[in-house]
Amino acid sequence: MRPAGQRVRMGQALIVLTGVLFVALIGRLVYIQTVLRPELSAWSEQYQFREIVLPGRRGAILDRRQRVLAGSRESPTVYADPLLVGDHAEAAEMLAPALNLTPGDVQKLLDKPTSPRYVVLKRHLTPMEAEAVKALGLDGIGLQNEPARTYPMGELAAQVVGFVSSDGGGLDGLELAWERHLRAVSGKRIVHCDAGRRAVFSKPDSFIPPKNGLHIVLTIDAAIQEIVERELAKQVQARQAESGVVLLLNPQNGEVLAMANYPSFDPSTPNLFPVEHRRNRILTDPAEPGSIFKPFVMCAALAEKLARPEEIIDCERGAFRIGKRILHDVHSYSGLTVAQIMIKSSNIGMAKLGLRLGNEKMHSHLSDFGFGQPTGIDLHGENHGIFMPLRRWNSYTTTSVPMGQEMAPTPLQLGVAFSAIVNGGRLYQPRVVRAVIDKYGNLVEDHSQPVFRGQVIDPEVSADVCDMLKRVVSSEGTGRACIMDRWEVLGKTGTAQVPARNRRGYEPGAYLASFMAAAPASDPAVVAVVMIRKPKGAPYYGGTVAAPVAKAIFEQVLPYLNVPPDKPDAASVRLAKGGASGH
Repeated sequence: MRPAGQRVRMGQALIVLTGVLFVALIGRLVYIQTVLRPELSAWSEQYQFREIVLPGRRGAILDRRQRVLAGSRESPTVYADPLLVGDHAEAAEMLAPALNLTPGDVQKLLDKPTSPRYVVLKRHLTPMEAEAVKALGLDGIGLQNEPARTYPMGELAAQVVGFVSSDGGGLDGLELAWERHLRAVSGKRIVHCDAGRRAVFSKPDSFIPPKNGLHIVLTIDAAIQEIVERELAKQVQARQAESGVVLLLNPQNGEVLAMANYPSFDPSTPNLFPVEHRRNRILTDPAEPGSIFKPFVMCAALAEKLARPEEIIDCERGAFRIGKRILHDVHSYSGLTVAQIMIKSSNIGMAKLGLRLGNEKMHSHLSDFGFGQPTGIDLHGENHGIFMPLRRWNSYTTTSVPMGQEMAPTPLQLGVAFSAIVNGGRLYQPRVVRAVIDKYGNLVEDHSQPVFRGQVIDPEVSADVCDMLKRVVSSEGTGRACIMDRWEVLGKTGTAQVPARNRRGYEPGAYLASFMAAAPASDPAVVAVVMIRKPKGAPYYGGTVAAPVAKAIFEQVLPYLNVPPDKPDAASVRLAKGGASGH
């Protein structure tokens, strides 16, 4: 038995030790409550609360009758909360087969997330992929529906509409040019979770609603676009051509009615197609136009009063020497009136008009038509064309440009300028977007008013040149393949050589067959520019390759637009056809 003094000392030591422990415990509690409290609260909140992203819906692209060309549908997305996933490498090994990704790709997303608590692993899952992810039941992995871009009309107007990236941002066409209007803004809400990380209720005042994108309404009519694409594809295939384009404009206000490229692509899967199929050649591809450029130089000559339609010009029987250069016509002519020079498409006659004009006046008038400048269309990627400054023009240019050489406009520039010839001389900025509306159909922006850029020729000059263009599409002209029963047509044919790649000169046997036209001649409602690149076999002329396409399009589009016939004998033709079909 220990002495009483020793027991007292042991008791005192125990009391002191207990006091020390108590003080230490109190100190620790104070430290936790004061110093560590913010950190622990944040850590606790990370595991008690979860942020849910609420994606908005991208705006739709609608044709002029509000048929959907590009829209959105709900599609599964798999996401991760990296803090809850645990072993990233193990999770990646399990997820990769379900998502048709490599484990390395999945782990990279988990290790370097876009935000600490949320990262998208894959969008637009197939139903089978979504079920496979769900079956894994991994902590920190979830599924949610997000809007996915759809193109209900497939390849229709694909180069105009464009396409989007995997995260829904516009990459080309209207999707890119009008991204600011179409783009949606995601919202969010924060939810309180139970021990199993299941959402129990939303945190008060945490809801931020998503903002949907706006819809854009086009000037393009899907029914007209379908007609144009069908007729273009038919001719390109029949002539085994490399490619082709057709542009339809309303010459009275600059509205684009159709814009077709062939070959085309599916905007739902753009990466499966060659880049050249995705290019809107009407905007991006300048080319030497050949004889379809002659009306613009004719306008300049008449405007300067350097020629009269009935004046006779010596066309040198098909061969004309200028210095070291000899110009030729396809057919041999001696004397032609100025009007006949256009109707017969005489190179020599046009070259002589160029000599009368001189470079300065010719360059000035062609600049007024907009050549060498952007048209200002509301689309992405417009090429300015090739139109050299006046200081680079020489004596060869004086006779080359009137034949459509030594310069290269885009099909769009040609269509806009030709519209000015046939509408009395008014130049309009072309437009594809007619309006911007919200999800309720309320007007947000009105783009329906014509944008007038200037009076480029007098109405009298327009009338004189239109008389010539009307005779081009007659039995005496090169555009007779576009003669129609019910409507008179204004037109100009062209056959240009295709420049060689990687060297000077032209590619042997390669041609661009073209036709510009407007109908009806009395009051044009539609302008068409048709270009078929490198048709195989003969004949390869614009009058035989491109003009029939314009005719086929006009014969379907004009009735669709309820444009009345302007041929005096149209009624008798209809009666005759009706009688014949009855027998």
